[in-house]
Amino acid sequence: MSPRKPKTDVVSTPPDNTLARQALDAIRLIDTEAHEKRLVQLEQLKSAKATILERVNELNHQLAQIDKAMEAITGRPAPSREKGGRRNLKEVKERVEQWMEGRKGQKFNAADLVKEIPELQGVSISMFLKPLVESGKVHTDASDGAKRLKYFVPEG
Repeated sequence: MSPRKPKTDVVSTPPDNTLARQALDAIRLIDTEAHEKRLVQLEQLKSAKATILERVNELNHQLAQIDKAMEAITGRPAPSREKGGRRNLKEVKERVEQWMEGRKGQKFNAADLVKEIPELQGVSISMFLKPLVESGKVHTDASDGAKRLKYFVPEG
């Protein structure tokens, strides 16, 4: 028989799954940091979008001023700008419905909805949501007055 070699390569394992717990904690930390970075990026993107939309409004105002100046100089109305095609709001309506479904019981006024879904800018919210109200998916609350109408999806 050959003599046995002493075990020098044995790694001692920490008791009570400490190693596994440390690995899970490290994974949670990485997930938390990634989530925080995504939230920061989202806020930056929202800010950039708001800045761009504000700039677009300024440029449209400047175009209107230039048209008025050209009209004053020539005495004739400025050539009208091409109007964009009609917007298809069907997808936006579905998004609004899904968004509100996810926030059951919370009440939103028209300005809140426009802030959350900028595609609603320039759209009559009451007419936009009228089919959803008539179908019973969205309810209205006029307890603050008819001019302060709030929209919500009932709980339950």
